[in-house]
Amino acid sequence: MSEQRSKGAPTTVVLADDDDRFRALVRSVLEDDGYVVVGEAADAGGALAATREHRPDVVVLDLILEGSEGLSTVQALQREDPSQPVLVISSLFDPVVEQEVVALGAWYLEKAEGLEALEHTINDAVSLSPRNT
Repeated sequence: MSEQRSKGAPTTVVLADDDDRFRALVRSVLEDDGYVVVGEAADAGGALAATREHRPDVVVLDLILEGSEGLSTVQALQREDPSQPVLVISSLFDPVVEQEVVALGAWYLEKAEGLEALEHTINDAVSLSPRNT
């Protein structure tokens, strides 16, 4: 269904967050470190559309997006492509939500853990993806 990433190719990312400033900051940091942000979205519909269009190595998805109820965007992404790595980020720590995210096969990270932790988790999600095994 999806093509395997070629070794040495930059990691492609779709970034979905309703906070324009946060999205711009994350994009800048990721691109400075060699990632390629192929799409951005401020809502759930945009996240789904950008993922369909660009088929990124990973989707970085804010937990709460307009047009989404809880984890419905993660579920929609997984229905369309179960091998699609999804990293859910949130500004609120909720261990129950974290367990739900992980149970869906996605990754979870608190925004407060910082951009370095975000990059490490993106790398883990991509390298451990069924697409790359």
